[in-house]
Amino acid sequence: MRAGPLSGTPAPRVASVTFDTRLEGLTWLALKGFLLSLVTFGIYRFWYVTNLRRFFWSRTALNGSPAEYTGTGKELFLGFLVALAILVPIYLGLFALSLVAPALAPFSVVISFVFLFLLGQFAIFRGRRYRAMRTLWRGIRLGQDGSGLAYAARAGGWWLLTLWTFGLTVPFMRASLERYRINHTLVGSSRMTSTARGRSVFGPWLLLYAVGLGPLIGLGLALLVAADFSVPADLLVPKPGGKAGETVFNPAYAGSTIGLLAQAFGYVAVFCVPAALLLIPYYRARETRAFTNAVGLGPTRLVSSLRARQYYWPYIVYMLSVLGFLLVLGALGALLVLAGQGAGGISALHGLIVLAYLVGAPLLAVLHVRVVQARLWSAVATSTAVTDPDALDAVLASARGAGSGLQEGLADALDVGGALQIGI
Repeated sequence: MRAGPLSGTPAPRVASVTFDTRLEGLTWLALKGFLLSLVTFGIYRFWYVTNLRRFFWSRTALNGSPAEYTGTGKELFLGFLVALAILVPIYLGLFALSLVAPALAPFSVVISFVFLFLLGQFAIFRGRRYRAMRTLWRGIRLGQDGSGLAYAARAGGWWLLTLWTFGLTVPFMRASLERYRINHTLVGSSRMTSTARGRSVFGPWLLLYAVGLGPLIGLGLALLVAADFSVPADLLVPKPGGKAGETVFNPAYAGSTIGLLAQAFGYVAVFCVPAALLLIPYYRARETRAFTNAVGLGPTRLVSSLRARQYYWPYIVYMLSVLGFLLVLGALGALLVLAGQGAGGISALHGLIVLAYLVGAPLLAVLHVRVVQARLWSAVATSTAVTDPDALDAVLASARGAGSGLQEGLADALDVGGALQIGI
């Protein structure tokens, strides 16, 4: 231990979070999970998700003690079925409402979207509770209290503010929701805390916004104002002599304010959309580091040294792998075309396309797990350290039960869940 520079007292010990990067068995786990999910029309994915979580949890250790995931595929599957039994009547009710009250029919889409959005936020919070209550560390069960309804209301209010500010308040919204989640997370009988603030990541978000989102939002608003908030449906017309579905810009709007703004929007989107996609990993890395540094459990604090390049590298490797696969596929196709003439060559090319799908789909699925998910998980885990880890010895287990699998079933039914959530 080192002495503190001012007080002369020993500095708190720092322990690292480790992750076994050998990934032995992950390739087969991902391949089997993808294929069985395919042949069972998605039913096996609940067991696949469970196996993935057990794999990653067990290889992540804090102060030398690995985590343990105790959830089961059966719990997720039954929770999903119960969630469907709840959602189907809701969908039918929303549909019946538009029939019984025709005056509400024009607003039925908006009503459905708002209702399902809030329900999705509720499901996200409850799904996290399920994962927490199925996680053990040193035999101590994690947990989560708080209200899913309160979380959904908070998320809905923040999204309204985000829409009013055209996206500028996104960092503050994410920090607020992060504080609610962490402040209601329990480790045994002890409560975690978060001091996450939106201003800590406002700079990275402002960069993404100014480069990738701001110009599009500005031009879009200008176009709406110029068109009296009713964009003409004939801005794009069928291309003369073109194929079905091909369109071109309507020459009738050439030189008009609406036409110039619409064309400018198209040209700017060509630059801004890729720029935004390229900056998202940068923002996510900065946000993950800032929010991790804000987490504590009593005197114990988390410290993250995550760098943006650690977020970019998995995606770069994955895209290069996909590009390499496509180049090999294209080369084989060209050879078949050159080598075979007539119907035989066409048949061989068709066979190559089928083979490419049968080989490419599972290959890309395995690569995504190994290259993207595993590397991101490793980057976040191994860049995190824990100050004063000895204080964790005082954490006591609680008598809290494991909870119901329905908590994540609803998130899965609404497609707002995920096999692995990178971060806390």
